[in-house]
Amino acid sequence: MAGSWWGWVVYEENSKYNDENRQGVKYKSKARIVLVGSGADEQCAGYGRHRTKYRSGSWLRLHEEMKLDMQRIWKRNLGRDDRCIADTGKEGRFPFLDEDVIRTLLGIPLWEVTNLDQPSGIGDTKILREVAELLGLHEAATLPKRAIQFGTRIARESNRKNFGSNRAANQASAGSVVIHKQLDMA
Repeated sequence: MAGSWWGWVVYEENSKYNDENRQGVKYKSKARIVLVGSGADEQCAGYGRHRTKYRSGSWLRLHEEMKLDMQRIWKRNLGRDDRCIADTGKEGRFPFLDEDVIRTLLGIPLWEVTNLDQPSGIGDTKILREVAELLGLHEAATLPKRAIQFGTRIARESNRKNFGSNRAANQASAGSVVIHKQLDMA
């Protein structure tokens, strides 16, 4: 439902919305501008590969991977994200890519931004989860990340268009290749 900008308003304090029980009142946002989280995972160690780099080489390898992520975010993510948003008639704003936000995060020691010794969903993007808690957004502080391309199903549609199916796309990107061994009959 992320692509259609529909949501649910839940009135009971202890009630949580989920797709099965559909508690609350459905609404469609009239907002023309949406805030997008692009850049948060890249700067706050929110990807699984960040955990891998940290475990294999500690803070230096993690820092190098995050720097690479920020250098390529413009090519890899932002065009796709902007197209997803524009397709719904909205305009995206990317607060985590604001120069002041980037500068602030770069000024904080990496071990205060993230704690990859903690489980996934707790230590990754630790600083963002702490800010959400301080703002009283307790549920948001514990939610798992949800990438825009999966919430909108654009990745699946793109795979169908370019590869014929998700399975074919996954095999292509996984490097699934049939290797033929040429026998020398000499």
